[in-house]
Amino acid sequence: MEIEPSISLIVNGEPISLHHLEVLRAVHEEGSQKRAAERLRISTPVLHRYLRKVEERVGTRMLITSPLGTKLTPEGGVIVFEYLALRARMKRGDTTVVGGSIVTEDLLLSVLSKIDRVGRYDLIISDDERNLRDLQAGLMDLVVLDDPLYVYDLEGVYWEEVAEDDLVHVDRGSNYLRFKYGAQRIGFRDLESRGVRHKVKGVVRHLPALLDSNLSFFVNQSLLSRKGIRMRSATEPRLLRHKILAVYRKEDGEVSRLIRELRRHRLL
Repeated sequence: MEIEPSISLIVNGEPISLHHLEVLRAVHEEGSQKRAAERLRISTPVLHRYLRKVEERVGTRMLITSPLGTKLTPEGGVIVFEYLALRARMKRGDTTVVGGSIVTEDLLLSVLSKIDRVGRYDLIISDDERNLRDLQAGLMDLVVLDDPLYVYDLEGVYWEEVAEDDLVHVDRGSNYLRFKYGAQRIGFRDLESRGVRHKVKGVVRHLPALLDSNLSFFVNQSLLSRKGIRMRSATEPRLLRHKILAVYRKEDGEVSRLIRELRRHRLL
């Protein structure tokens, strides 16, 4: 049985196949429909049909033509750049690819510095949602989740508890900022369960922007501690305590070793 990974993108709810993505890429790189057709070894009318098919699926124009040639619209450019980025991420070597966020970055760096002196692991820092998409696409081997609630939406994966953390609730009124990292849903579900009226006014990624705002928010205690910041929580910390999970698709020696070491280190 032969199994090969396949690339496709979902744009406005419609799948764009690898073949159509390569058509867009050829037009983008060649700057000419004629040269793109020659590169793909198809006729120009066939190329036109492929391009019309993509435009019909996406629901927007993909091309800008002029006497100087053809280029992609901004929307077409976004699709091609996302495709090229996906191709780059799929060029997997022999390393074990691990995903984390700024909440678990120091934990992962500490553990990997101890167990990996020859570069067997690659570490990618992003947010839970992006890391899980890459895990499900086969681009990562293990993800350390800030938000344990995500596991209820996953299928075909395994997970283990490796640490725990607290959320600090800073109450500055009913208007809130949502931080991009951490188990935010646990904090907001606690507000909802207690019938506390609140409104989310925006999302931020930068910790100083969160701290310097005049809005309420939730933030991980471990992140504050690493920055030497002390803040009193408006909600009893134990009520917002949650597990940090390692999620993986299959277990091998490198994954098992990393999980063992993560358990030995404390996040808080």
